[in-house]
Amino acid sequence: MQQQAIQPKRPPFNALMLAATFKVAAAIEALSQNGFTVVKVEMDTPARPTIRIQNCGKCSQLIAKNEAVYYSFGQDAHFGPYREGQFSLGGCRIVWMEFGH
Repeated sequence: MQQQAIQPKRPPFNALMLAATFKVAAAIEALSQNGFTVVKVEMDTPARPTIRIQNCGKCSQLIAKNEAVYYSFGQDAHFGPYREGQFSLGGCRIVWMEFGH
């Protein structure tokens, strides 16, 4: 068995995923510094990862200052009406869900 040379270049998709993880890490650190709690990271779209945060009073403040928007509204069978808010941070999409509105 011959030893293979180390791959000199990352496959393009691996490079994209690696860049996305760096964006996510920086955004999570900024969110943490501002008192937000991260509950989930979605990498389905590596060019713009989605970070889900816990709803809190700071989310309402961002809406009031037009730094965030509501983008989805609906009705859940168990929790009733809901809406989802979002804003951008460091190339990531930051989202949260509010129930009962």
